[in-house]
Amino acid sequence: MGFKPVKVRPYGEAKAVVAQLFEEAGGVPAVMDLLELSRTRVYALADPDSTNEISYARVAKLTEATGATAAAKDLAFLAGGIFMPLEAAEDDNWLALAGDASRKHARNIAALMDSLSETERSPGEIDQGEAREILEVLDQQLAVLARQRAKLARIAAGDEDGEA
Repeated sequence: MGFKPVKVRPYGEAKAVVAQLFEEAGGVPAVMDLLELSRTRVYALADPDSTNEISYARVAKLTEATGATAAAKDLAFLAGGIFMPLEAAEDDNWLALAGDASRKHARNIAALMDSLSETERSPGEIDQGEAREILEVLDQQLAVLARQRAKLARIAAGDEDGEA
């Protein structure tokens, strides 16, 4: 059972991040179990009309136990950066992945620039929904590049295979 809140939570606000964290963590039952809280208390933590707030320790516990990235992404953004989890499959061909990500990135940047340019086909603007969709695609590509960077850094540090 996922967490699908009914009340509107403005994108990027704390309660929206908490709602996304709960969804990524497996929904209300999973959060209730992990944090040993009642259903009412869990819903209150993500309710924009409630003054209840989730502690950093609980956010950390959910993140560590489930691999949810919502809080890490939000904190990285607030600090002026981005968060890219470095997940790698054992059989990753990192050169092929980097090449594919580079090609996709080039196409997406070209499409983004076209979208921002006022033409007969485009108003020259990107709305919030489009921006969120573009961010998801870019995040996937950046994650591949970040994974490849981590492998190169391990090689540069003396690990000939670049294995973690």
